[in-house]
Amino acid sequence: MTDEIYKFYRIALLDLAEGVSVDELEIYLGMYEAEENYEACAGILKAINETKYDTITNIIKRNDTE
Repeated sequence: MTDEIYKFYRIALLDLAEGVSVDELEIYLGMYEAEENYEACAGILKAINETKYDTITNIIKRNDTE
């Protein structure tokens, strides 16, 4: 994973831990896709896929261990 993908992955995880919905992240995903920023898309999508069926507590724990 590149540094750019990892950066967006971590930001998305933090957003989710703070209560941002997956729907909101998918809006950002569409914006970055329109800009052809595929590394940002990859990071956000990775966070969405890993946490889609997870609890906020587990997302916060994941942030603490990353």
